[in-house]
Amino acid sequence: MGRITVSSNNLFPGPKGEKGDAGAAGTNGTNGTNGATGATGATGATGATGSSGVVTVNAPITNAGTSTAANLSVSAGTTSAAGILQLTDSTSSTSTTTAATPNAVKTAYDFSNSMVLPFVTGYYYKGTTANLGNTTAATANTTYYVPFFVPTTTTFDRILTRAGSGFSGTASVRLGIYNSSAGKPSTVLLDAGTVSVTAAGVSYTITISQQLTPGLYFLAANSQTAATTNTYTAIGSNQGSVYNGQPYTTNLTMIQYYSQASVTGAFSTATSLTDGVLSGAIVAFVRAA
Repeated sequence: MGRITVSSNNLFPGPKGEKGDAGAAGTNGTNGTNGATGATGATGATGATGSSGVVTVNAPITNAGTSTAANLSVSAGTTSAAGILQLTDSTSSTSTTTAATPNAVKTAYDFSNSMVLPFVTGYYYKGTTANLGNTTAATANTTYYVPFFVPTTTTFDRILTRAGSGFSGTASVRLGIYNSSAGKPSTVLLDAGTVSVTAAGVSYTITISQQLTPGLYFLAANSQTAATTNTYTAIGSNQGSVYNGQPYTTNLTMIQYYSQASVTGAFSTATSLTDGVLSGAIVAFVRAA
């Protein structure tokens, strides 16, 4: 058998040495040089030709310029073509190429109002200038509509009817005001209720508060309960009407009122109207407040 030699260093090793520091990082290498520039590409196609610069306009604008420089203007207005107009304050001009200012319109409006005879506070007004006679004999349950024109906005505080000198007995008379359509009574504006008429030569009044704007109306009256002698005052000493536009029939007889038969109870829309050209209508009066 061979000899084995054992070193004490192998049987009993010494302590391990400390770890060495990490090595320093290496640096990046330098960039290489740029390559040579490529050749220039081919020229693109030519674009479409632009507009000539001419401005297209419509009346009343006009263009007196050229294809390179516009020269726009607006035509003057006339009665047959649109355009610009000179303003004027004149209320007497006959020009057809100028326009009235609000001031001119207001001047004309104020003047027209000054020419209108206003209703006088406290006076009674009836609906027609036609003379129906001193007293008229009414038919029971017939509504009589008498035209009443209002030129200026007015409030009325009374509506009445007046028994004629020949009246006798007792009657219930309904009074009211109607709107107009096509010159005839149409819808109810005011149903003032009824008055009980009991004596000849006496006025019977209902208190109201009714404003009427300018226009045509109809004062309505209906003797819903007939008296023994059913007559009412048509023309008296009260203030007269301002209505001057009653229509005429084909034979030139003035239409003094319209009537509707078989009306009982409250007023409703006027229908089945008959022209009244003779005496016989109950006339209602209203008082200006």
